[in-house]
Amino acid sequence: MRGGSPKRPEPTSDGWSPRTEASVWLGLGLLAVGVVWFTVRAVEIDRSLGPASRQLASAAPPEASPPPPPPAPDAGAERHLALAWTVGAPGEPAGPLASVRRSAEELLARRLPRGLRRGAVIRAVAEPAAAPKEPRVLALDVRAPGQPRARFYRFGGSGTRRLVDEDGREPVPNPWQAPLATLRRTSPFNPKRMHPVLHRVRPHEGTDYGAPTGTPVYAALEGTVSWVGPHGGHGNWVAIKHDNGIETGYAHLSRFAAGLKRGDHVATHQLIGYVGSTGRSTGPHLHFSASRNGVYFDAETLLATRLRELPAEERDAFRAEKGELDRELDDIGDPLPAASRPGVGDEPASPADDPVSQPRAAASGARRQRR
Repeated sequence: MRGGSPKRPEPTSDGWSPRTEASVWLGLGLLAVGVVWFTVRAVEIDRSLGPASRQLASAAPPEASPPPPPPAPDAGAERHLALAWTVGAPGEPAGPLASVRRSAEELLARRLPRGLRRGAVIRAVAEPAAAPKEPRVLALDVRAPGQPRARFYRFGGSGTRRLVDEDGREPVPNPWQAPLATLRRTSPFNPKRMHPVLHRVRPHEGTDYGAPTGTPVYAALEGTVSWVGPHGGHGNWVAIKHDNGIETGYAHLSRFAAGLKRGDHVATHQLIGYVGSTGRSTGPHLHFSASRNGVYFDAETLLATRLRELPAEERDAFRAEKGELDRELDDIGDPLPAASRPGVGDEPASPADDPVSQPRAAASGARRQRR
């Protein structure tokens, strides 16, 4: 029929026309090409990444180690010993505290103008040490009856640690040394003293230091022994001549150092005898005297501490260290019990009372960060 619609292609036996079948085959071909292309690209990428991945895998540790534990809160802190006691109170602290007490009392007896007096309340901060070394006293606070409060600090700005006061003054080295390890004055030099045995005014030409019988007595300075033996009211007496016409005497001794004899040369702080109560004496003590060309004078002036200010370059460091130690001293409580003995002051103690200091310590741990 002329002028009609174009002739449609006859469908195949499966119902598809040739055009439809060609389109399907074209799509399948394009899909196959895409799959092949993506497969090739994946193989190329895997080959390029393989060596780098193997290198990273070999560099990594087989098993990650656990993170280190966090530091303890007190890491780097140094434990200090803190204690307080009353001089003359009964009781004896144990362990390192006893060593701190002995060191503190010896330091204060030499540093205080009138020595360490009974009834004084002492607070101390010390740095512990492993045996056989003893703890080292770092700071001291002392309140004595009739005396102002005083504080001292062990400071070592120039390499040697000295006992410095609150005003930053250190003692000047003194060749004279104390005749006892601990000085507790019971009677001063007094030209018009009422004698306790004779009961009349008679010059007291020396200084009495209370101490138990048997306490070691040392030469205050090197010199030549001029007397060893009984000497009237002095009892067992040792006299030593020094330079500049000075002679020192050590009276009421219980016994002399073995082998000591007149004419011997003795060194400073050499043992010469032991405290006793021989001669005219009311109890065990050392009567320490000094004369120059036969004229007695106050022997304590030989032991007096002379002070000088710290060098300017050390003062800032001292103030910083002092501030830390002050805080530790302020945190120390009262001793247990801390009953001071008013009125005893410089009065001699009876032998039964034992003039040696036996404190009871109230100890607590104190920490501060050392710089």
